[in-house]
Amino acid sequence: MLNDFLEKFGNPIWGLDSSKKFKNSIIKLLGQMAKSRRKKPITSSKSYKKLEDRFINSFLPKEKDYALELLDLARVSYKLRDDDNIYLGKIEGQLYSVLSESKKRLGQRFEFDMKNLNIEEAILALNNPDYKPVIKNKDQFKGMKVKVKPRQLTGQPAGQGLAVGKARVIKNPEDLFKFQTGEILVCDAIDPNITFVVPMASGIVERRGGMLIHGAIIAREYGLPCVTGVSDAVDLIKNGQEIVVDGYLGIVIILQDKP
Repeated sequence: MLNDFLEKFGNPIWGLDSSKKFKNSIIKLLGQMAKSRRKKPITSSKSYKKLEDRFINSFLPKEKDYALELLDLARVSYKLRDDDNIYLGKIEGQLYSVLSESKKRLGQRFEFDMKNLNIEEAILALNNPDYKPVIKNKDQFKGMKVKVKPRQLTGQPAGQGLAVGKARVIKNPEDLFKFQTGEILVCDAIDPNITFVVPMASGIVERRGGMLIHGAIIAREYGLPCVTGVSDAVDLIKNGQEIVVDGYLGIVIILQDKP
């Protein structure tokens, strides 16, 4: 069933190809999701018709047409905003598949390790048989090296509530497979292609955005505490650290270093 899904829709996780390695990881993650008591969207128990009527009735009778037009515009805008990210994710997935195949082909031509080969160097090497690709050291891809030990980080309150739990920092697609139920999701921004782990989280911290970023909207949909716009969140917060997410004030408190 998973093979059929990947054939039709591509890899559901951004930036990953459909190799056997990732298929097994996806199956493992799906098993954990099935066993966990995932949160359900708050609106799942509400009647959409009642919500729509309440919105329209908040306008004056003479403004009903305007209210309906505004509602239609909001629905189209919401769909366009998320769809373009999903399509871009699919394109990125194809790019990673091409890069994976390029590494295999170039690996037969050159003796050195192709693990850290980037797409630009792959294109140059494939188009020019005499070109020797430049492979950067893995350490060159690391983010900023932080020496300070932050205790309290500030951002924008984007989802009401308080959450305490261990941080799970997502820097690349593979990190998603390590996510455990009840952890606090810390990332650059929640892409629609990784939304499926949100019901397993107890809170959300994002480096980018404000009240209207995708992750903030999803957090409110599930009733999760959320703080966005936390500068360098993925570098200042470490995996396993006990943190508090204050979605009322927009504060993230680091209680202790990871064990």
